[in-house]
Amino acid sequence: MSQPVPALELQQISVVFGEGARRVVALDDISVAVQPGELLAVMGPSGSGKSTLLNVAGLLQKPTSGEVLLAGENVSRLSPAAAARARRRHVGVVFQHYNLIPTLTVAENVALPLELDGSSTAGVEQALAEVGLEGMGGRFPDEISGGQAQRAAIARALIGPRSVILADEPTGALDTTTGDEVLRILRERIDAGAAGLLVTHEPRFAAWSDRTIMVRDGRLS
Repeated sequence: MSQPVPALELQQISVVFGEGARRVVALDDISVAVQPGELLAVMGPSGSGKSTLLNVAGLLQKPTSGEVLLAGENVSRLSPAAAARARRRHVGVVFQHYNLIPTLTVAENVALPLELDGSSTAGVEQALAEVGLEGMGGRFPDEISGGQAQRAAIARALIGPRSVILADEPTGALDTTTGDEVLRILRERIDAGAAGLLVTHEPRFAAWSDRTIMVRDGRLS
C-alpha cells in the first residue's frame, strides 16, 4: 500500500546566514513531514531555529539547501510572486502579534488574501462566525480585544481552501483561557483535514498537538 502524500514536507532543509567568521547556521539538515489532519508542535529554546523553520515552511524565506513540498509539489524555488500566490492559496499563517492592518476593518483584514487573489469574499462572514466574531466585521483592530484580534488573524489564516496552517507562538500575547480557545479553533481546523505546524514554548499548548519535535541549535534533537 502506498504511503499518503504529506500536506507539508521539508526535506533536508538548511538555512545559513553570512560567511566566514559571521556564518550562522539557523537550520541544519532538518527533514519533517506533516500529514492532513495532523498538528505538529515545534519546541525549543529561544534562538534554536523554530521561527526560521516556520518561515521556510510558509514560503516566507527560501532555504539555503533542501526542498519544501506542498502536497508533493516542490515549491522551494518559486519566484517571490509565485511563492506569494502559493501561500495565499494553500498556506495560512498565524503570527503572535496578529499583524492586522489597522486601517482595514476586521472583515476587510480577513478578506485580504481573497482580494489579493481575485477570489470571491462571500465566505468572510462565515469565517468570522467560526471564530466567534459574528457581527464584528465592521470594527477596526483598535476597537477589539487582543483575544478577538487573534481570532480575526486565525480567520484570515483559515479563509479559503488552505491545506496547511502555520502558527508562530499564537498564544504568546494572550491569557491562558483565551490561549486555550485559540488552540481549540486551530485544532478544529486540523481535525477537519488541514495540516498544522505550531511553534510554541509552552508544553500545555503543545499538548494540543498529535506529536512534538524539539529543535536545538538548528537541528532536530
